[in-house]
Amino acid sequence: MKWVYPEFLFALAVILIPLLIHLFHFKRYKTVFFSSLTFLKSIEQEQKSTRKLKHWLLFALRALAFAFLVFAFAQPFKPLSTNKREAAQPIIGVFVDNSFSMSRIGENGELLSQAKELAKSLGEKAPRDARFVLFTNELSGDEKQLLTKAALLEQIDKLTFSPLVRSFDDVSNWWQQYIIDAKRNGSRIATTQLVYLSDFQKNTFGKIKAKQLANNLVYPVLLSPVSSSNLYIDSIWFDSPTHKMNRKETVFIRVKNEGNEVAKNTEVSLKIGKMKRDLFANLTANGSDTVELSYFNNQSGIIECVATINDKQMMQDDAFYFNYEVKKQANVLLINGEDAVSNIERVLELDDFYVVKTMDQNDRVSTETTDLIIVNGANNLSQSTQNQLINATKEGVTLLLFPGKNATLGAWNNLLAKVNMPLFAGLYEAELSVKTIALSDNFFDGVFEKKPENISLPAAKTSYRTTKNSTTQAVDLMSFQNGAPFFVKSTGSSPVFLATVSLHSDHSSFTSNQLFSTLVLRTAELSQKSRPYFLTIGNSKAYPVTSENINSDQPIHIIGKDCDFIPRTLEQKNVTRISIQGMEAVRRLQAGNYNIQKGGVSCGNLSLNYDRKESHIASFTNAELTDAFAKANYKIEKVSDALGWSGASFLSLTQPVTYWKWCVIFALVFLIAEMMVVHLYKK
Repeated sequence: MKWVYPEFLFALAVILIPLLIHLFHFKRYKTVFFSSLTFLKSIEQEQKSTRKLKHWLLFALRALAFAFLVFAFAQPFKPLSTNKREAAQPIIGVFVDNSFSMSRIGENGELLSQAKELAKSLGEKAPRDARFVLFTNELSGDEKQLLTKAALLEQIDKLTFSPLVRSFDDVSNWWQQYIIDAKRNGSRIATTQLVYLSDFQKNTFGKIKAKQLANNLVYPVLLSPVSSSNLYIDSIWFDSPTHKMNRKETVFIRVKNEGNEVAKNTEVSLKIGKMKRDLFANLTANGSDTVELSYFNNQSGIIECVATINDKQMMQDDAFYFNYEVKKQANVLLINGEDAVSNIERVLELDDFYVVKTMDQNDRVSTETTDLIIVNGANNLSQSTQNQLINATKEGVTLLLFPGKNATLGAWNNLLAKVNMPLFAGLYEAELSVKTIALSDNFFDGVFEKKPENISLPAAKTSYRTTKNSTTQAVDLMSFQNGAPFFVKSTGSSPVFLATVSLHSDHSSFTSNQLFSTLVLRTAELSQKSRPYFLTIGNSKAYPVTSENINSDQPIHIIGKDCDFIPRTLEQKNVTRISIQGMEAVRRLQAGNYNIQKGGVSCGNLSLNYDRKESHIASFTNAELTDAFAKANYKIEKVSDALGWSGASFLSLTQPVTYWKWCVIFALVFLIAEMMVVHLYKK
């Protein structure tokens, strides 16, 4: 026998009250006037034993009534087992899915609010000596703490939405690791049970792997929304990676319908800088529609944008933030070699957007503001030039390489090997013509209005043979009739393009072909150092910020509405990369447009969006969940749901035998018995 509140047992001293009453009653004397004392003495002797029995019986009943009333407040219970290990603390893990999908409305209100009420009710049903571990999609170290009932209720009230999503595997691994760590640290754990409160979305819940921890019971509680539809903005993109002043711009916005009903004339509000436009999407059931807007850029700099729709479900994916930069010019560095031609410079001068700077191959290469470096007819590349070109690719500068008529293979191959391109292996002396163009490659997106037919293709009298090795990361954009490459694009991290012919007229007809200007301008267009239009909070990689001429001792700040966040950074020469990963970024940042500042000076803009994983709202049914848990060998009685719940009665939580109710009953019985004894003796 154990007591929940043993301190109440001190109240047993209250039994002294009936004892004092009993003793005081014994000492009372009554004067009786009677003519014959002999008769009175006879009656007194006959009733003396009866009165003593009455007084002792009343005292016993009163003492027992007071004692059992004290026992009721102390709450006696019998432990589940006298075994030392089994008598240890039972631990109940309570996982509350606080992702954005839980903002949908169920029969009893918002799903997260329902989950919080269910979590609170566990304290009433759970064993009295149980301890709780409350955790959410954060799965952070801060959540690894044992909570009493009062602490559990306090922490539940603090729960809010999080942009993080977790699979069941993530949650179960965190829970199992917590149990292992607790036992390793000496905690005595009797039983472990996991209550899983979620809407069980198929896209985020994942596959249930086989259970790894014995005696770990799981109670899935399915919370279902009233409506199973959702409209959201999936993504945006532009028709061109280059954004120029006074040039036509076209932006595309894809809207999706995750529902079984048609959504006609869905309004999409688009704000681009100061311009506002309304577009309309026609969405089929479980379908999508792409709307577009064409306009002219009339201002330079970074343009902040947002596209929004009005949807009653999951408002977190109804807005999509992005930004892009309109440049006044692009800088091209032309390195002329021994066999340089003037055609490249003439082509680039056709568009005043490109500012061309020429230099000799032995001069120092400047890459700070350069977008594209073109090697024009160089035969021998010095080691210094090679190193500068390699470093330029690491900083995001694009290389366009045209070898000379007599290229030094050793120097060229040293450069090509460092940027993971095919190596030169000698010359083809035979005449070859280009036969194949990889039109499916994104390099040619938007270059041709329709598939070209009977197009004039360049030919070469002499070309360089190439070889590939295990480190080569490149694809052929144009090939000769014998399959040898003519124009090659890198697929690795280094943005490099390579021609296998010299531009000199003695070697090829490339410069006189219509495709020459197309390839040069397209390469220049793709060379723009455009930063991502948007990032996803918690998922996207590091974001580059140019911070030259800014005090490097000052931290970078991400400034938004009611937000001033200092992100983690990685310094690389004049480029600082900021990270929006990590728990602190997830907690502090919200979807929106932000300004990046360093030392009080603006050095860029940032557009953040929430992950769209949860926008796919299809959820498991009770039967599907039961089958999935059964296949993974999890012991569950059934998958519960939140409809019609009362307290935590849907759970089957084992708890010790309690006796406080019986104590109250016995106290009442003894009080009634006392009144009956008094009443009978009066008669």
